[in-house]
Amino acid sequence: MAKPPQQPRVAEVVDLVMPLVPEISPDRLAEIVHSVAPVPLTQRLLELALIKQTGVLEGRHANVPVTVQDLARALVVEGTSRVVLPTCESCGRAVRLPHKTPSCGRHCSRCERNARSVACATCGRVRPVQRTIEGERYCRECWRTDPRSFDRCSRCGQHATIAVRRPELVCLRCYTAPIKTCGLCGEPGRVASHLDGRRICARCYYAMRRPQPCPECGRRVFLTGFMNGQRACAKCTGAPVTMACPGCGSIEEIRKHHLCVECRRPVAIQQLLADDAGEIRADLHPLADYLLTHHSNAVSLERWLHKSKCALVLRELADGTLPLAAEAIIARAQSGQSVAFLLSLLVRSGVLPELDVEGTRFNHWLNGWLNDIDHPEDRLILRRYCAWELLRSARVSSLTSGFQRQRAFLKYCAALLEEIRSQQETLATFPQRRLDAYLTDSPSQRDALAPFTRWLRRHRLSNLRVEFRVNRLEGRGYAADHRWQMARKFLSDADMDPKTRAAGLLVLLYGIQLTRIVTITRAQVDTSSRPVTLTVGAEPIELPEILGDAIVELVDAAKRHPEGWLFPGRNPGRHLTPGPLSRRLRTEGLLAGSARTTALIELTRQLHPRIVSDLLGITTASAASWSRLAGGEWSDYPTLRSTHA
Repeated sequence: MAKPPQQPRVAEVVDLVMPLVPEISPDRLAEIVHSVAPVPLTQRLLELALIKQTGVLEGRHANVPVTVQDLARALVVEGTSRVVLPTCESCGRAVRLPHKTPSCGRHCSRCERNARSVACATCGRVRPVQRTIEGERYCRECWRTDPRSFDRCSRCGQHATIAVRRPELVCLRCYTAPIKTCGLCGEPGRVASHLDGRRICARCYYAMRRPQPCPECGRRVFLTGFMNGQRACAKCTGAPVTMACPGCGSIEEIRKHHLCVECRRPVAIQQLLADDAGEIRADLHPLADYLLTHHSNAVSLERWLHKSKCALVLRELADGTLPLAAEAIIARAQSGQSVAFLLSLLVRSGVLPELDVEGTRFNHWLNGWLNDIDHPEDRLILRRYCAWELLRSARVSSLTSGFQRQRAFLKYCAALLEEIRSQQETLATFPQRRLDAYLTDSPSQRDALAPFTRWLRRHRLSNLRVEFRVNRLEGRGYAADHRWQMARKFLSDADMDPKTRAAGLLVLLYGIQLTRIVTITRAQVDTSSRPVTLTVGAEPIELPEILGDAIVELVDAAKRHPEGWLFPGRNPGRHLTPGPLSRRLRTEGLLAGSARTTALIELTRQLHPRIVSDLLGITTASAASWSRLAGGEWSDYPTLRSTHA
């Protein structure tokens, strides 16, 4: 015999709640009850809970049914003061609590998931239990790879991982989620997830997977509420804040039940640097502190820790399989960029003593490269030339490109020595005419062999001669109108990156070299007054407003770096190299060399070379050369100054 249908119990529930909320009208209260419990059965269960648990809406009971929680939340949104929202037994958050606890309390979904986490029988990681077989518990990943999770699917007939076993075996590929009413938008859809006890359809789930601007308040957060027919943040909709980081409560950069990147930072560093006993070596403590405090972008740090080859080398340093020495790290890391970054990081954090990273890398390369040269006399000559001639000029420059240039020079010199030996000659007997025939039109070859032959003559090892290229200024610049067209583009494009904009305008307006731009520090910028001034020579330069604003942005960003570079590089403690900055400008259509030529010609045409020298920090002779190239005539400049003094 069928049970008689339930009768609506809205009036009875209103009578039970009305004494607690006299400020709400009975009609409005009836609407709230009906929205919380739309069917008679739910209304009856709500009525029984209010009768049996006296004071449940006032916080006198820990085990509050979900329907009563929804009613309490709706009453709080209406502005009642006596209703108390139940809180999670573990974390204390006032969110939806769909799970009962053994102590007759309530858990939120996050804490329930953590409570169900145990050590997996296969991988040993503490994770929620997917299956329990013969007293052993398995996490989802291990269970899906376990042979016992495979069976023949009743739909496709394939031997695959089974997702559902009742009433029939269905594999992961054939399984489709049931269609239910979404707890967020209220529309029917296939269940994609559960959020604090509410079923979430696929549309809402994929819409809330990443932070988006809230249409009500404009904040970029997870849109876990529904308001005015569109998704909005929990604060605007009056819903409890969910998907928050368990560590700091942030709802901007995390996903469901996970720590945000900032809270994951110490965990990731601990996993990277700790040994098998879970302890970090004492000599690696400075590195752990540096990564915690000096790496500004937590997302970039996490990506680096998980994907970089440097992280693998750090793991070997942490467990003691690799000695904490520069030579051992260079030999293990192999990749030049990885070596430079890792050594700079260890030196900057204080794990390794101060050393010339690029010089150490070059010496390591040099020893290996010289060993591959067959003739011992050639090896001796190249080693002597490198030690007493090339390295002196390379160490003057703080740029990585200095040592790259020396590598290229040595290879040209080695090729010449090999050519001499292939013709059964020596440095002393090789004739000049053969050397002239050997030379190509390559400027790089001439730049490499000219100082090499001069060094050979100075040490009386040869009489060979390669002439240096004539170092003269060439007017291969932009037309003046094209220069100003590019300047207008850099001045008007508000979406341009501040680094690109500042570097481009410094080249276009003042003709400053990229090698000097990348070495600018915040100490050279005066932002205390307007206009902003930049000092690259003896006298400060007053910058235009837009360029000054871009420089101020770089100064603010440089406060996170103790070195104070306005253009910090990838390697810790180092500034950006000119190459990447040149590529940025080229992407915007600006050729830095040609733009600099045009700018200096225009400046020296309008200003005396001494003024240009003082402002831009170039030598007086160089400024005079640019002035002569521009066709300037300043012979009467001292007379003019004395006349107008």
